[in-house]
Amino acid sequence: MIKRLLLPILLLAAALPACAQSGPPEGGPGGGPPAGMMGNGRGVGGTVTAISGSTITIKTEEGDTYQILTSANSRIMKRVDRQPEPVKVTDIHVGDVVMAGGEIDAKAKTVGAVFVMLLTPEQAAQAKKMREDFGKTWTAGEVTAIKDLTITVKRRDGVTQDIVVDENTSFKKRRDSITLADIQVGDRLSAQGAPKGSAFLASSVTVGGMGNGAGNGRGPGAGAAGPPSPPPQ
Repeated sequence: MIKRLLLPILLLAAALPACAQSGPPEGGPGGGPPAGMMGNGRGVGGTVTAISGSTITIKTEEGDTYQILTSANSRIMKRVDRQPEPVKVTDIHVGDVVMAGGEIDAKAKTVGAVFVMLLTPEQAAQAKKMREDFGKTWTAGEVTAIKDLTITVKRRDGVTQDIVVDENTSFKKRRDSITLADIQVGDRLSAQGAPKGSAFLASSVTVGGMGNGAGNGRGPGAGAAGPPSPPPQ
């Protein structure tokens, strides 16, 4: 279930950096969106197949069908000109791509929605590419070990990945420049780079990036525009 939920969380987080700022400041496990935003950090996403009253039915990329149960307390938004804008369930149509965060009943395939994001086709396409590039051109997770020039992280999908740094790697904490020595076990970070053998060679490492860290918070360098972009250099 964790792997199944990871990619929707990434997509939602990438689309909502500005909105996430209104939630609690702490990121979820692995640097995800604030737990309150996601209903304990969980979410699903997919293509809308039906709408009935306040219930939105979606089909995920894995082929699962979920019902998103909205209420008066659900925040339903879209991004317009870099800003979140409230919308209604009636503004959502079959064929749209939406993400929902909230309480998931895995057996019943329902989501008690705390938050729903309506994505534009461009945002959905870019978020899909971000998911496909995860672990390839960017990665993120919680630091579990540091040895010499290798940082080991545990990603939110449960995969352990080694991030190798060299003299060309830049380091930042938020927007401040730091060094490898400033990174500690337990930190959450994101890295941009490329695979090198069984490891990942980082061109840049950002501690506290991706919405207070790694694992997949705001998506790699998710800026105000909403769709994901690479982590900041």
